[in-house]
Amino acid sequence: MTTSPPAAAVDFEGIDFAFDDTPELHEILAGLRAAKPYAVVPFAGVRAVLLLTHELVSAAFKDEETFPASAVYPLTTGPVLGRTLQCMTGREHRVNRAIASPPFRRSRVQEYIDPVLAPLAHELIDGFAGRGEAELVAEFTSRYPVLVISRLLGLPPEDERTVRRWANDLFHFPFEPAKALAASREFTGYIIPALRRRRTDPGDDLISLLVTESAEGERLTDEQVLSFLRLLFPAGADTTMLALANTLTALLAHPDQLELVRSDPDEHLRWAVWEGLRWEPPVGLLPRACPRATTWRGIDIPARTPMIFSINAALRDPAVYPEPHRFDLTRRETAMLAFGQGPHVCVGTWLALAELNTALRILLDRLPGLELKQGTENEARIRSQVGVALRGPGVLPVRWMK
Repeated sequence: MTTSPPAAAVDFEGIDFAFDDTPELHEILAGLRAAKPYAVVPFAGVRAVLLLTHELVSAAFKDEETFPASAVYPLTTGPVLGRTLQCMTGREHRVNRAIASPPFRRSRVQEYIDPVLAPLAHELIDGFAGRGEAELVAEFTSRYPVLVISRLLGLPPEDERTVRRWANDLFHFPFEPAKALAASREFTGYIIPALRRRRTDPGDDLISLLVTESAEGERLTDEQVLSFLRLLFPAGADTTMLALANTLTALLAHPDQLELVRSDPDEHLRWAVWEGLRWEPPVGLLPRACPRATTWRGIDIPARTPMIFSINAALRDPAVYPEPHRFDLTRRETAMLAFGQGPHVCVGTWLALAELNTALRILLDRLPGLELKQGTENEARIRSQVGVALRGPGVLPVRWMK
């Protein structure tokens, strides 16, 4: 991306907010926010404006005219995902979103829990429940959301391992572009025959719904369906993978909160999910761009300046969340900002929440006394997984009472 750096001096040196692994990220963000509501920081070798307060991040999401998603996603994801909802504006976005949204509405998602979400959680747990210990990232959290999407698409179970590899490789573009581009080509070649079969003989799977739905007299073309399906894995499955692992990490690191959930899951579990999303959202830093020079909320922004919406700083803003670094599910706060806001708010919000609640409930039910294995606390820390933006634990070694 061609950029013009902000005129202001850089407020923080030492890390690049695009690439560097930064375990102390929350402390850095809090220090920057204490000085002012935004900061100029290094980002992919240039200067970017990092928005740090709940007020600014929320306002920026809603200001599609000043910070259009279409200014950045064609460059950052377009080469592997195609022209997705993230790249669209106006009527094109409205029609495509109207067709893609019905399978992900709150009422529809509830229909997936008993036939898909709950059985899949049990199936994965069956593979390790008898051992009394497991590494939950490898054996559960990295698998469950990808397999949910695969089964909603009606893909053959024997292909799930390959689909999971494609999903992982797509997730890491542009850090590993060759693997991501190969995954995009392979997934496209794999899915086209299924897509064409669904056009002539639709069923009740997600691909069938996408090829048969219409809005404003239009149906999706093959390429539009393919772009949406390619987007589903990194934007849906992989982010849910991190959200689930982050919430488990928080609960395991705060035994009093985990015990509160166990004491009455019907009362407390959904609030544990919301607090997990607030405490460590899977997408912490969301890059956008400012195509035209402007002064926005008192910030002078040159044309083509990279913008970073710090969702994780916003969700630990003490002006909104007292004692923001404390994991406390009794806050009873719904941290919707974790899913974005404005016209590009996450289509899969309700599916992600259903997956998180279902998986967490069944894990705690099936694995009594679940806890981190002694001496693994440092290994199970939340770290940068894909650049600075996406964070989660690399491993979760746990044990429970057999």
